[in-house]
Amino acid sequence: MYLRHMSVIVAKTAGFCWGVRRAVDSVVTEIKRGEGPFRVYGPLVHNPQVIEALKDRGVGTSPEPWDESGGTLFLRTHGVTVEERERLRKLPLKLRDLTCPRVGRALAIATKMSKLGYAVIIFGDSGHHEVKAILSSAGSSGRVISTLEEAVALPELKKPFLLSQTTQNCEAFAEILSLLKNRWPEMESSNTICDSTARRQDELRELMDKVDAVVIVGGRNSANTERLALIAGESGLPVFKIETHDELSPESMGEYRRVLLSAGASTPGWSIRKVREHLLEIQGQSSGAGWIRTAFRNFVFAGVQIPIIAVLIALAQGGTLGGSNWGVAGLAAGLLLWSFTNFTAVLECRRVTMTSQKRQEFFRTHDRRILGLAALSYLAAVVLAFTLGTAWMLWTIVVTLFCFLYALPLLRKNQLFDLLRSIPGSREILFTMAWSFLVCILPAVTLAGLDFSLRLLIWPVSLAFLFFSRSLFVDLVDLQGDALLGMDTLPLHLGAVRCRKILLACASAGGLVQIIVVVMGKVPPCALGFVVAPVFLILAYLRLEKQSFPSELSVRVISDGSLALAGLIPFLLCGI
Repeated sequence: MYLRHMSVIVAKTAGFCWGVRRAVDSVVTEIKRGEGPFRVYGPLVHNPQVIEALKDRGVGTSPEPWDESGGTLFLRTHGVTVEERERLRKLPLKLRDLTCPRVGRALAIATKMSKLGYAVIIFGDSGHHEVKAILSSAGSSGRVISTLEEAVALPELKKPFLLSQTTQNCEAFAEILSLLKNRWPEMESSNTICDSTARRQDELRELMDKVDAVVIVGGRNSANTERLALIAGESGLPVFKIETHDELSPESMGEYRRVLLSAGASTPGWSIRKVREHLLEIQGQSSGAGWIRTAFRNFVFAGVQIPIIAVLIALAQGGTLGGSNWGVAGLAAGLLLWSFTNFTAVLECRRVTMTSQKRQEFFRTHDRRILGLAALSYLAAVVLAFTLGTAWMLWTIVVTLFCFLYALPLLRKNQLFDLLRSIPGSREILFTMAWSFLVCILPAVTLAGLDFSLRLLIWPVSLAFLFFSRSLFVDLVDLQGDALLGMDTLPLHLGAVRCRKILLACASAGGLVQIIVVVMGKVPPCALGFVVAPVFLILAYLRLEKQSFPSELSVRVISDGSLALAGLIPFLLCGI
């Protein structure tokens, strides 16, 4: 059977522009300060997913705030009119002006040129909030044109001056400027189309000759998204303008082999990533092998690989330290970790209305089955703990208690135990400790008879460094979505640049520990196989950070694949 292959080219410029990212980050910062209630004067940006995510975090939209008092009022990114600004300043509210600086520049130019006696001509959509704000700044001399025909129909003007809505078509602006220059050779102008818009449009034009169809993601009322769709349509290619991934179907997309994916300036990264994932799923369906990708995705998202990884690491440790029954111990630890991971993941997904990941949607759709699976894996872990002795059973109870206390705020609001979850990086640290203790320390003490010594610490320390790096690897991929949806990850507290350095340092340290102890003669040379895992993780991260909106599935495969390599390679080498 002939298998059709679909490639998805994702525009690097797709998604949040600098101004939107600045506004969203400012809102998130204010939410953390807690000076609510929080409202936005009109929509912060023209994207329903962003608005809904903010609503989930307690940020409402207030089109008529004139009778309100108290709390914080955000001014939308598109700007407000001079009259509105004056009224807003008199309200008993804390005002946070989130007008995009590029829009602010256009407003300032309109104000300045109007005061100098120029007739300000604004190229833009007359009904758009930004254009209304610029027109207000231009005063009585301002006027709006949207087409060449309207430009031709302009009356005779003294000292005309042309500027633009920041999200307009760059080529259309140049065409209108040329036309008006023919009429008024001395006419002055300022191209106020923002750099982000220009780059987005240029990249779209450059890539369209490489594809069979174009998908544009963004809000239906987003002017810059509509502009991208119109530019794509000029090429004669099929153009699909959508808000969410579920608007695409195999019937509509299955015949196209190469698809270009771009998005408007207010489209969140998670929305683009979901569309990309969905297009890849359609690829599998159109090739006749869709069930393979779906089954593999479900396997990874459900965490079936967790007990397998734990067994491999336990066997590798056993091969370097000695003793027997490591496989059973690894399976007992892996089943316990699998149960805890799925249990907390389901509870976290139930707590939020919106999701930024396909994995979260998977857990929400199959939550009852996942909880049932977690219960079965826990019971299996308890049965194995009985066979491994009293110490295993006691520590299983202790670890279960810690897991329950950590998850308690997800079950019922509890201020005391919620303090644990509020600590930056608590989830990453807790699961790192759980993996190191259950997979490495407990088996080493009970099976190899090791006491507190250097040999006991080799594997748990190496695994802790690697697992913590792996957790940062996952968290660094979608900082934007985590911040907007209120996820409390370490990169959000320390920053992407700092966490990138920590990831690289921790991964390197994990491999370095094994190298040092092999040189010291504490473990056999086969333990050097562990080094493959951190090297793989580092190289994968350096490559992945250069990609636009990497696949969520590929991120999970790489992150958990590094853990699997940490056990598989040393185990095979020790067997040889």
